[in-house]
Amino acid sequence: MTNSLKARQRPFAASLSMARASVSLAWSIAVKCATPRDQLRVRCLGDADISRPVGQLEPEEIVLWLAAIPPSREIATGEPAMLSVDRAAKVLDADEIDRMGRFLHIEDRTSYLAAHAGVRLMLGGLVGQPAEALRFQPSEHGKPMLIAGPVEIDFSLSHARGSVAVAAARMPIGVDIEPLREIVDMDSVAEIVLAAEEREVLQNAPAARRSQLFLRYWTLKEALLKAAALGFTIAPNSVIVDAGPSPAVLSVPAALGSAAQWRFIAPAIRRPTR
Repeated sequence: MTNSLKARQRPFAASLSMARASVSLAWSIAVKCATPRDQLRVRCLGDADISRPVGQLEPEEIVLWLAAIPPSREIATGEPAMLSVDRAAKVLDADEIDRMGRFLHIEDRTSYLAAHAGVRLMLGGLVGQPAEALRFQPSEHGKPMLIAGPVEIDFSLSHARGSVAVAAARMPIGVDIEPLREIVDMDSVAEIVLAAEEREVLQNAPAARRSQLFLRYWTLKEALLKAAALGFTIAPNSVIVDAGPSPAVLSVPAALGSAAQWRFIAPAIRRPTR
């Protein structure tokens, strides 16, 4: 067996619990529903679950898969993971394979591969169809929609270098994930992303926590705009959120409906270690 073939058969995407993901990642889920936040349930899938039937999706349930994609040089044989590169690539269609090939960095390609294979495996398990047989089409503003699937099932995916999030529910849903890191030129980026009152909260936060807080704002808003299927036709700084321990939507443009219809699920902001 060649080294190339061995590499393709090696696991490459390790599932994360919500608690473990929160150590190094900012992630957020947004859903639009009438159910109170404390009555929503999140089922976080592990390595063994993502490639087998997911089971019945309850009306107030969110199915979530979080994963880390280590640099290829750090992946060890036998490490628990979702599936091999070869197995994941087999469930993608030709357009997805083509888009994956356009990424310049291997970590970006494998993150894309994990996200798109993961969403196919999750949805295939939910609707009882082979993952490779699923077909998608974009909505008016680009959100992928499942063709010939139950109309009430919505899904969302997000990938950044080395990290993946996939979520599905019987309600409009969006998910976003970002590695925790220092944000360069935060003030200029904040002008685009944050409303005036949110920028004030950011400026008053301890310096060591500002990047983490900004990424929390960013993932909350990105998840909400994905759930609304409107993307950046809505300016992020026109959405006002409370990014505190129990994040909430405070104000949205009319196109997003009522702020009271939106729910967030996100981990607590971790205090920086010294």
